[in-house]
Amino acid sequence: MNNKNLFRVGCLDLGSNALKYKQYRIIKNEASLKPELETYKRIPIRLGTDVFNKGKIKKKTIKKIENQLSALLKQLESKNVKFIGGFATSAMRTAGNGKEVCDFLNQSFDINLKILSGEEEADLLLFLTKKYPEDGSHLFVDVGGGSTEFFYSSNKIKTSKSFNLGAVRIYLDKDRLSEWNEFENYLNSFDKSSIRKIVGVGGNIRSLISIITRDKGHDISLIDLDKCLNNLLKLSNEEKITKLSLSKDRADIIESAGKIFLRIMNFFPTASLHSASWSISDALVDRYLNENYAGLSSEFKETFSSFNK
Repeated sequence: MNNKNLFRVGCLDLGSNALKYKQYRIIKNEASLKPELETYKRIPIRLGTDVFNKGKIKKKTIKKIENQLSALLKQLESKNVKFIGGFATSAMRTAGNGKEVCDFLNQSFDINLKILSGEEEADLLLFLTKKYPEDGSHLFVDVGGGSTEFFYSSNKIKTSKSFNLGAVRIYLDKDRLSEWNEFENYLNSFDKSSIRKIVGVGGNIRSLISIITRDKGHDISLIDLDKCLNNLLKLSNEEKITKLSLSKDRADIIESAGKIFLRIMNFFPTASLHSASWSISDALVDRYLNENYAGLSSEFKETFSSFNK
């Protein structure tokens, strides 16, 4: 089978804990196009510290983003990589000046950066569900720095939800009891016997599973996660960095992320927890390819219809 490299595309995920860039080779495989991850770059700019503490993004932080974007886009131009845009999530949509900052970046660099609503971010998990059995046995969860998104689909219902509960937000003690109550009410609405696997998304769950099993591809249990979090409590941030190979801006929030997953698994104690090597950048690339090189299915058209308004 002959595969052919056609072109390269890059996109940005401006999250609450870091700025993440992904670059893909677009491969032609017979009659279809397939994106293959070529480059991943994580830039530790924590918007959540500004936003969740002060309500807006500081000028100093905006300058950091501006400098990083300028350097990145110059590299892409020299390598003939097409930059197709990006998403900004919880911190940017929470910030009082979030729209202003996003508009400034778009105007300065002529990029297509969009602030996702919580509902839009949750709906993007639809793209991930296609890789798993569609029998209602899987609950999909994206635990980020500022928010947590759910997506669930069975032959009876389809539901998605976003909550302002994320690892950075909790670490900074900016989570609210009312949000936790809504979070638990939502989980209580599921038939607990039908959920056999929690599919987690993001760097936090990949790090947690890697700590427990040394293999990001393995599943873990509620007992495994609880034991891991108890052990993490005994370590300083420096020890988490040196002994567990966590980055500095992961070491300080990993327990906060783990608490969210633990709370979820307490509602589904017999389910296993799995890490998916997927991100919203993958959804953006899928959308780009479908819109420019093929017809989107009606289901995906519905998912993205509000994004273009």
